[in-house]
Amino acid sequence: MSEEDQAHGGGKADPVEPPASPGGPVAVSLMLLRLGQRWFAMDARAIEEVALRGPVTRVPMAPSHILGVTSLRGRLVTVVGLEQMLGGAGMLPVDNSATLPRLVVVRDGDFEMAVVAHGIHGLIERAASAAPVRPADAPDFVREEFDWQGGRVSLLDTSRLVAAAARLAGMTSAAEDAIP
Repeated sequence: MSEEDQAHGGGKADPVEPPASPGGPVAVSLMLLRLGQRWFAMDARAIEEVALRGPVTRVPMAPSHILGVTSLRGRLVTVVGLEQMLGGAGMLPVDNSATLPRLVVVRDGDFEMAVVAHGIHGLIERAASAAPVRPADAPDFVREEFDWQGGRVSLLDTSRLVAAAARLAGMTSAAEDAIP
């Protein structure tokens, strides 16, 4: 971390497990994000930053889930389309560059990527599920689904999401070997 980051409170601390409440379930902070009409949640500890807007440059011959790269604070970050990873159609026009609504930057080991989101609700606290409900047809990076404000939310496992994006791009991530 640079001296400037330290002076401004920047940087990301190592994730710390939330404290267990005596006799009760562990509460976790989740960031809710919207893609189209669907809601997703990610453990807030896995999120590096949210970039409000940014130009994305397409990469020739990249897999469909790799929407391109963007420059965030002087570093190139791969932009991944969650919609494409779930089997949906693309959301970017076919020109060489587009501006996206939100980029949620996540990191797993040395791999950093930005996930496209149409909107961010913010943070919610949720007790960890003793018996998570995961749809049988969901990709392995969907940990579970839960109800929130009359709708369904897919809770994403960030390590598995990064590993899946890397695997689809022909790479391996740090978490690849650790995931059964």
